[in-house]
Amino acid sequence: MSRLHRRGPAELHANLTPMIDVTFLLIVFFVLVSQIVEVENVDMSLPELADPRTELPGDEQRAVINVVPAADGSAREYKLGATVLPATEGGRRQLTDELASLLRRNPSMRINLRADQRTHYEWVQPVLQAVSTAAGNAGDVGARPRINLVVVRDE
Repeated sequence: MSRLHRRGPAELHANLTPMIDVTFLLIVFFVLVSQIVEVENVDMSLPELADPRTELPGDEQRAVINVVPAADGSAREYKLGATVLPATEGGRRQLTDELASLLRRNPSMRINLRADQRTHYEWVQPVLQAVSTAAGNAGDVGARPRINLVVVRDE
Protein backbone atom coordinates (compact mmCIF):
# COMPACT_ATOMS: atom_id res chain seq x y z
CA MET A 1 0.00 0.00 0.00
CA SER A 2 1.25 3.40 -0.88
CA ARG A 3 1.52 6.17 1.54
CA LEU A 4 0.16 9.57 0.85
CA HIS A 5 2.49 12.39 1.59
CA ARG A 6 1.07 15.61 2.59
CA ARG A 7 2.90 18.46 0.89
CA GLY A 8 1.13 21.33 2.40
CA PRO A 9 -0.25 24.44 0.64
CA ALA A 10 1.09 25.19 -2.83
CA GLU A 11 3.65 28.00 -3.02
CA LEU A 12 3.90 30.29 -6.01
CA HIS A 13 7.34 31.67 -6.92
CA ALA A 14 7.83 34.29 -9.60
CA ASN A 15 11.06 34.20 -11.58
CA LEU A 16 12.23 37.82 -11.41
CA THR A 17 15.25 37.45 -13.71
CA PRO A 18 13.41 38.18 -17.02
CA MET A 19 11.60 41.14 -15.45
CA ILE A 20 14.91 42.62 -14.24
CA ASP A 21 16.44 42.11 -17.72
CA VAL A 22 13.56 43.93 -19.39
CA THR A 23 13.77 46.75 -16.84
CA PHE A 24 17.47 47.30 -17.48
CA LEU A 25 16.94 47.21 -21.26
CA LEU A 26 14.26 49.90 -20.94
CA ILE A 27 16.55 52.04 -18.78
CA VAL A 28 19.39 51.73 -21.32
CA PHE A 29 17.00 52.55 -24.19
CA PHE A 30 15.68 55.73 -22.56
CA VAL A 31 19.18 56.88 -21.59
CA LEU A 32 20.35 56.52 -25.19
CA VAL A 33 17.29 58.22 -26.66
CA SER A 34 17.57 61.16 -24.27
CA GLN A 35 21.22 61.72 -25.30
CA ILE A 36 20.33 61.72 -29.00
CA VAL A 37 17.63 64.33 -28.48
CA GLU A 38 20.10 66.57 -26.65
CA VAL A 39 22.64 66.31 -29.50
CA GLU A 40 20.03 67.32 -32.11
CA ASN A 41 19.23 70.59 -30.32
CA VAL A 42 22.23 72.60 -31.53
CA ASP A 43 21.99 76.38 -31.50
CA MET A 44 22.76 77.76 -34.94
CA SER A 45 23.21 81.36 -35.92
CA LEU A 46 22.00 81.68 -39.51
CA PRO A 47 23.00 84.60 -41.73
CA GLU A 48 20.36 87.20 -42.47
CA LEU A 49 19.77 88.97 -45.76
CA ALA A 50 20.07 92.72 -45.94
CA ASP A 51 16.53 92.95 -47.29
CA PRO A 52 14.85 89.55 -47.65
CA ARG A 53 12.16 90.92 -49.97
CA THR A 54 14.67 91.84 -52.68
CA GLU A 55 16.61 88.57 -53.03
CA LEU A 56 15.36 85.15 -54.00
CA PRO A 57 16.98 82.07 -52.47
CA GLY A 58 19.80 80.81 -54.67
CA ASP A 59 19.63 83.89 -56.90
CA GLU A 60 23.10 85.14 -57.71
CA GLN A 61 24.01 88.15 -59.76
CA ARG A 62 25.46 87.28 -63.16
CA ALA A 63 25.71 88.65 -66.66
CA VAL A 64 25.58 86.47 -69.77
CA ILE A 65 27.46 87.54 -72.89
CA ASN A 66 26.71 85.59 -76.06
CA VAL A 67 29.06 85.72 -79.04
CA VAL A 68 26.64 85.11 -81.94
CA PRO A 69 28.57 83.25 -84.66
CA ALA A 70 28.59 83.96 -88.36
CA ALA A 71 29.01 81.23 -90.97
CA ASP A 72 32.70 82.02 -91.64
CA GLY A 73 33.85 81.64 -87.99
CA SER A 74 33.60 85.32 -87.15
CA ALA A 75 31.16 86.95 -84.75
CA ARG A 76 28.00 88.48 -86.16
CA GLU A 77 27.10 90.33 -82.93
CA TYR A 78 27.42 90.28 -79.16
CA LYS A 79 24.49 89.98 -76.77
CA LEU A 80 24.62 91.15 -73.17
CA GLY A 81 21.38 89.91 -71.68
CA ALA A 82 18.71 91.32 -74.01
CA THR A 83 20.99 94.06 -75.42
CA VAL A 84 22.29 93.35 -78.94
CA LEU A 85 25.64 94.98 -79.80
CA PRO A 86 27.45 94.91 -83.15
CA ALA A 87 30.74 93.03 -83.39
CA THR A 88 32.63 96.22 -84.16
CA GLU A 89 34.96 98.46 -82.18
CA GLY A 90 32.03 100.70 -81.23
CA GLY A 91 29.99 97.71 -80.10
CA ARG A 92 32.85 96.53 -77.91
CA ARG A 93 33.17 100.00 -76.33
CA GLN A 94 29.43 99.97 -75.60
CA LEU A 95 29.81 96.45 -74.12
CA THR A 96 32.63 97.74 -71.89
CA ASP A 97 30.50 100.67 -70.68
CA GLU A 98 27.49 98.47 -69.88
CA LEU A 99 29.63 95.91 -68.05
CA ALA A 100 31.28 98.71 -66.04
CA SER A 101 27.87 99.99 -64.92
CA LEU A 102 26.86 96.45 -63.91
CA LEU A 103 30.11 95.95 -61.99
CA ARG A 104 29.66 99.25 -60.14
CA ARG A 105 26.38 97.89 -58.75
CA ASN A 106 27.79 94.43 -57.94
CA PRO A 107 31.63 94.10 -57.89
CA SER A 108 31.51 90.33 -57.30
CA MET A 109 29.28 89.62 -60.30
CA ARG A 110 29.79 86.41 -62.26
CA ILE A 111 30.04 86.72 -66.02
CA ASN A 112 29.20 83.83 -68.34
CA LEU A 113 30.75 84.16 -71.79
CA ARG A 114 29.11 81.83 -74.31
CA ALA A 115 30.68 81.14 -77.70
CA ASP A 116 30.14 78.61 -80.47
CA GLN A 117 32.87 76.04 -81.09
CA ARG A 118 33.30 77.31 -84.66
CA THR A 119 33.88 80.91 -83.56
CA HIS A 120 37.53 81.92 -83.88
CA TYR A 121 39.33 83.09 -80.75
CA GLU A 122 40.06 86.50 -82.31
CA TRP A 123 36.34 87.30 -81.82
CA VAL A 124 36.21 86.02 -78.23
CA GLN A 125 39.39 87.75 -77.02
CA PRO A 126 37.97 91.31 -77.42
CA VAL A 127 35.09 90.36 -75.12
CA LEU A 128 37.55 89.15 -72.48
CA GLN A 129 39.44 92.41 -72.89
CA ALA A 130 36.17 94.36 -72.54
CA VAL A 131 35.42 92.56 -69.25
CA SER A 132 38.91 93.36 -67.95
CA THR A 133 38.62 97.01 -68.98
CA ALA A 134 35.13 97.26 -67.47
CA ALA A 135 36.46 95.95 -64.15
CA GLY A 136 39.09 98.68 -64.20
CA ASN A 137 36.53 101.36 -65.14
CA ALA A 138 34.11 100.28 -62.42
CA GLY A 139 36.07 102.38 -59.93
CA ASP A 140 36.34 99.65 -57.30
CA VAL A 141 39.86 98.34 -56.83
CA GLY A 142 38.47 95.07 -55.48
CA ALA A 143 36.21 94.51 -58.50
CA ARG A 144 37.28 91.14 -59.87
CA PRO A 145 34.52 89.56 -61.88
CA ARG A 146 34.62 85.83 -62.33
CA ILE A 147 34.34 84.76 -65.97
CA ASN A 148 32.98 81.37 -66.97
CA LEU A 149 33.69 80.47 -70.60
CA VAL A 150 31.04 78.20 -72.10
CA VAL A 151 31.74 76.62 -75.48
CA VAL A 152 28.57 75.53 -77.27
CA ARG A 153 29.03 72.55 -79.58
CA ASP A 154 27.14 72.12 -82.81
CA GLU A 155 24.97 69.00 -82.65
